[in-house]
Amino acid sequence: MLPRMKHLRVVSVVGVILILLISIFAVEISSTVPAELELSKALAVVTVQETNVTFTGIVKEISDTKLLVERTVKGKVEFTEFVLDKPNEKIKTGDKVKVSYTRKEGKNIAMKVTPVISKKISKKIL
Repeated sequence: MLPRMKHLRVVSVVGVILILLISIFAVEISSTVPAELELSKALAVVTVQETNVTFTGIVKEISDTKLLVERTVKGKVEFTEFVLDKPNEKIKTGDKVKVSYTRKEGKNIAMKVTPVISKKISKKIL
C-alpha cells in the first residue's frame, strides 16, 4: 500500500499545481481583454463624432454646389466657402443667411441654409 499512497500524493500535488497555473493564466487573460475592449470603444467614439457649427453672414456667391458667405468678426471681414449637397433656389446673392455646417475632410459641408429675417422687417409684417 505504500507505493500506492506515494502515487496518490504525486497525482494530488500535480493536480494542485495545474489548478494554480490555470487560475493564474485565467486572471492574466481576463485582465487584458477589458483594456483592449475599452480602447476600441474610445476609438469608435472619437471617429464617429462630428462637429456641427452655425455661421451667420451675407451671401457673396452662390451656385448649385458652392456657397461663399462673408461675415465680420471683431472688425475683420472673413469669407467662408461651403459645399452644398443640393441647390438652394431660395437664397440669392446679398441675402443674410444662417448656415449650419460640419467639417469633413477639410471641407465645410453645409447641412442647412436658411435666410435670416431682421427684427425690423418682422415687426412690420406683424
